[in-house]
Amino acid sequence: SSQLEAKSSELQATAEKLTELSIQKDSFLSQISHELRTPMTSIRSFSEILMSGNLDDDEQRRYSSIIHDESLRLTRLLDDLLDLSVLENGQVVLNPQDDTLSVLIDRAVAATAATGQHQTIKIHRDVKDEGIRIRTDSDRLAQVFINVVANAMKYCDADNPQLTISARDFADRVEVDFVDNGSGISDRDQALIFEKFSRLEDHSKAGGAGLGLAICREVMAKLGGTIEYVPGLGGAAFRVTVPHGLAVAAE
Repeated sequence: SSQLEAKSSELQATAEKLTELSIQKDSFLSQISHELRTPMTSIRSFSEILMSGNLDDDEQRRYSSIIHDESLRLTRLLDDLLDLSVLENGQVVLNPQDDTLSVLIDRAVAATAATGQHQTIKIHRDVKDEGIRIRTDSDRLAQVFINVVANAMKYCDADNPQLTISARDFADRVEVDFVDNGSGISDRDQALIFEKFSRLEDHSKAGGAGLGLAICREVMAKLGGTIEYVPGLGGAAFRVTVPHGLAVAAE
């Protein structure tokens, strides 16, 4: 009788988890459909306006610019979906190479600043601590850094947004902290931010399809490292841990 009760409880817990996952998946698919439909609708609408003629040069440039921006938005979303699928299915091919941590952080800061899509944020770094040699897939690790820096630029709600990037070198790994001076992420959302089927409690802050951190988690797992949210360091704080050698981590 006790064994049957235990089995029944186990089955009930499994059924509840499957039901919750199904609800989350439906919500995710609905969200993705919305995110795809919005730029497609804009592209179609403004294309029709352009085809109608009777527009002056300024209007043509403005509508063409909107179509171009929405096309880029659509491309980014599709790239994220494909990237996450490849990572989760284990199809990604890593290209290990020797690099310096400071170079990869430089790439991330430059890439996010070049987009011009986010608020200005003051970045604090101690470059002398970043001269650490690591063997990793530089493009994939830079992708993670770019996402974390871009999130700080986008979501930090301080009056004078600032981001502090600090690195620590250990015998077997490197830890890089990205800490902004905003209000941070709520306790509830801290457990959800890396899940692709979940959204932030504050939907106005969620933005996009919410795939960036889910991709970062998969990338770091492939690199033999981790990315985690660290509460109590100030504002929103993310720690990226990278092994010194990709080949060692992958064994």
